[in-house]
Amino acid sequence: MRLIAVICTLPALTAALWAGQQLWLEMRAPAAPAVVYAAPAASDRVAEPQPRPNRRWSALFGEKQPPKPQPPTPAAEPQPPKPPVRPLQSFGYALNGVVQTGGTAWAMVSHPTGEHLVRPGDVLDGGLTVMRIDKAGLWVSRDGEAAELLAFPE
Repeated sequence: MRLIAVICTLPALTAALWAGQQLWLEMRAPAAPAVVYAAPAASDRVAEPQPRPNRRWSALFGEKQPPKPQPPTPAAEPQPPKPPVRPLQSFGYALNGVVQTGGTAWAMVSHPTGEHLVRPGDVLDGGLTVMRIDKAGLWVSRDGEAAELLAFPE
């Protein structure tokens, strides 16, 4: 394998050296004197080339067509009204306590299935997302809607 590499490298190196020498000779050669030619006489002028006729190629992708009129979009059907929102108390959660340390806050929430320790961003059963926790209580949101307050029981 190395023998083949040496055999191929030697001719390539020789060709590179020869090309370098030719370039050096070309760069060192004196510039050829500029030759000025006289303008041809009016009778010697060559006839102006005639413009080529446009070729008509076959349409590879079909003929160009004007845009087709689009049918009018049907009006949206009236949707039935959304069912009334379930009250927050119907989920069965009750706020037991809030702990705030520095910038973080935790809340203890009781539910018939057990007690949970939650922080902002947690998701409770029923699709409730904890948005924030403050002194007033636990703010939860259903499906990205406005946050509702789950306060301490009175």
